[in-house]
Amino acid sequence: MIFKSIHYNYNKCFVRLINLVIVLIVLASCTHDKQSLPINTSPIAQSPIVPIDTTSLNFFILSDWGFNGFIDQRRVKWEMNKIAKVIKLSYILTCGDNFQDVGVTSVNDPLWQLNYVSVYNDSSLLVPWYPALGNHDYMTNPDAQVEYSAINTYWNMPARYYTYVKQVDSNTYARYIVLDTYELITKYQSLADTTKFDTITQYVWLKNILSDLKEKWIFVYGHHPMFSASLVHGDTKELKLMVKPLFDTYNVDFYICGHDHDFEHARESNRGTDYIVTGTGGTVRPIGYDDKTIFSLSALGFTYISLTTDKAKLYFITADNKVGYSYVRKK
Repeated sequence: MIFKSIHYNYNKCFVRLINLVIVLIVLASCTHDKQSLPINTSPIAQSPIVPIDTTSLNFFILSDWGFNGFIDQRRVKWEMNKIAKVIKLSYILTCGDNFQDVGVTSVNDPLWQLNYVSVYNDSSLLVPWYPALGNHDYMTNPDAQVEYSAINTYWNMPARYYTYVKQVDSNTYARYIVLDTYELITKYQSLADTTKFDTITQYVWLKNILSDLKEKWIFVYGHHPMFSASLVHGDTKELKLMVKPLFDTYNVDFYICGHDHDFEHARESNRGTDYIVTGTGGTVRPIGYDDKTIFSLSALGFTYISLTTDKAKLYFITADNKVGYSYVRKK
């Protein structure tokens, strides 16, 4: 155990040292003034690959994206910028691992500049961000990402888990519930009696929200998958035992996550919750299939959802300017 701890701390320090060197190189070539950061534009100007829709409520979902501004992260950003310019983007959700590999230490960590501010600074992407935490964000100081909400007006993370509502049209609202799945999993694992979910504060909070919903559309998102056919992580048994029964009881429309670095769409039944994996914001891994898999793809990219009163149109957008998959959920 002592050796394991020393080895972990050594790796953590080494990664942080490498990140710091990269930060110094990048910052040496650009100003520290946030207002005059260089605008990164796509090297390929192409026609939109999705319908131009400026009347629906349009938002992006990005996960596992924090790779210190490396090229694959920027390739995804370039594609986000192209789509955002034409669809009237309202906001961006993230499903965690916002900072690979060991999170941020504070609101003053240089990685904020390297990984976020200097990458997603195109005018089309200067919209509200609503992040979730991932397991890598827990490796140093997850509360720094909550505290950063007071520093940057676009970063909206009032707590480790939280909820908010968006208006779709004059009569329709969408509820978003942001889970801290790392905490849920670790709390479950620490239970002496693993049937006593109601001793977990976040579980009780989630159940209370779901039992009193008034909004037409219900989106829940967090980092770990409920269902995944990936060859790396796969299903999260703790979430299946605790959270899935709540989704079934209260008719959640979508659960969206990352952790596995692929695109996936899974569902247990024709009328059940749609389970989406979109952990492709900076790197990818091999895919798999099982009896719940509707679609699976290993490609860099992000998810785009266009929401109306009666339809949620979902697109997996890949960094090579393609629609990898599209799906419509109807109400």
